[in-house]
Amino acid sequence: MENQTSTNLNKIGEEENEGANDRAYFADRVNATTVKATASTGHEFKVTFCLADPPAVSYFCVHCPEGCYTTEPRVVSSASDLVLLCFAFSSGPRSTEKDSHLEYFVYKAASDGKPTIRSVPCSPRAYVHSWHAAIVPGKGDNFLVADLSLNGDPGHYNLHIFLSETNEWSTKHVQLQTDPNVLPLELPILTDKVILLGRSTVGWVDLWRGIVVCNLLEKEPVPHFIPLPKAEFDLHRKSKARQVRDVIGFTDGYINFIEIEHCLRWFPVVRKSNLKTAMIFDVADTIDDAELLSLDDMDGVRDDKPVQHVPAGWKIRTMFRSIDWNYWESSHILHVDEISASPPEPSVLQSHLWNDTDKKWTLGKLKCTSFPTFGFYGGDVVYLVSKAESQDNDALLVGVDIRKMKLESIKAYGCGRSISFGPIPVVRFKIGRKQEVIEPSCGGRSASFDAISCAFSKYLNTAPSPRHGFLLLCFC
Repeated sequence: MENQTSTNLNKIGEEENEGANDRAYFADRVNATTVKATASTGHEFKVTFCLADPPAVSYFCVHCPEGCYTTEPRVVSSASDLVLLCFAFSSGPRSTEKDSHLEYFVYKAASDGKPTIRSVPCSPRAYVHSWHAAIVPGKGDNFLVADLSLNGDPGHYNLHIFLSETNEWSTKHVQLQTDPNVLPLELPILTDKVILLGRSTVGWVDLWRGIVVCNLLEKEPVPHFIPLPKAEFDLHRKSKARQVRDVIGFTDGYINFIEIEHCLRWFPVVRKSNLKTAMIFDVADTIDDAELLSLDDMDGVRDDKPVQHVPAGWKIRTMFRSIDWNYWESSHILHVDEISASPPEPSVLQSHLWNDTDKKWTLGKLKCTSFPTFGFYGGDVVYLVSKAESQDNDALLVGVDIRKMKLESIKAYGCGRSISFGPIPVVRFKIGRKQEVIEPSCGGRSASFDAISCAFSKYLNTAPSPRHGFLLLCFC
């Protein structure tokens, strides 16, 4: 029996992005983008891209024998007309994702011809393929694939590079160039995504901590560290940052950063007591001495009052910088209440935006909003994943023009998959023996959406779209 795994591509706006989902489709699609390939394990498969006009949902399909892989294929990275795909092939009847055989394939689009797909040879044993490698175009049909892996001590890495010209991998030990006062805890630990920052410059992004930037073609590459602004929440940085943060890189060396903060309004809890205080004179004319001297269970209670909170919407902040700068510059800051949410066109979804109490359109009615995502060309529209209620299975894709502060688009995430995430929780933790801190976290329920911006769709040999951008969904 054969099946087909479909990796989603959502086309939203004029920009291109790639993202994530966690469940496969089973279908058989063939069009002008279809290519066939054979893995080193002997498994044969075909890849097809199925596009739709933005902001409708598009997808790519991988069709291969059932049981040959342990998890869905993913788009690892993309640059111009190239996409780096990663497959997790089964290594045995009881194989899992942890012991699967990861293999890279490079898909090259063709706007006026036949697309191609090329296998990347297995790397040396010392290096195992990861889900965060970069594809970098070269001259003609050449390219390189690069990955960065930790090498024991903080700030020490192994740089793995595959050159298509030689068809070989090489590995170099590199040490991060950074301020000696930077604590090891502040250095990148996990890679959330990779971004292209120049003709041969790549950034490996830890969305909580910062970016390791490296020029791959230097004779002796020396990576350096660009810190990301710290968040006001989740101070321990234990949860998945992608739910609230994103960055996008450009080949001129500029970086855009976005964060969504879920705001809370705090207020003290009023303690109920039978003690007679001066407030009694608000409703009485006299108070007896005996009442003033009486004791109750509130005696001995500390003066510090407990606090409670209620949701107070969300706020978006965007910043930008060059890799040559030593600072970030603010770009836009806006609260959900500042966004004009009048629907751009009549839609059955507009009922999610109408506040009958205040008689106005508002995005504040969407109880869960996360996964801020930039468009590829660095425009003013950012995209958010929202739900009317946290328990809803169906999600909405919301486009917001952050410069004009207005709703640009709202569409149902109608790809037959659910994006699982919940409201931003509040956690309590202790500092030292006595001091206790309460703060918003960004854990929520498990997330399954992860966007990678790219300009890939315009190179495909499909009918041109007036807006060729898409949101390419891979698996995470």
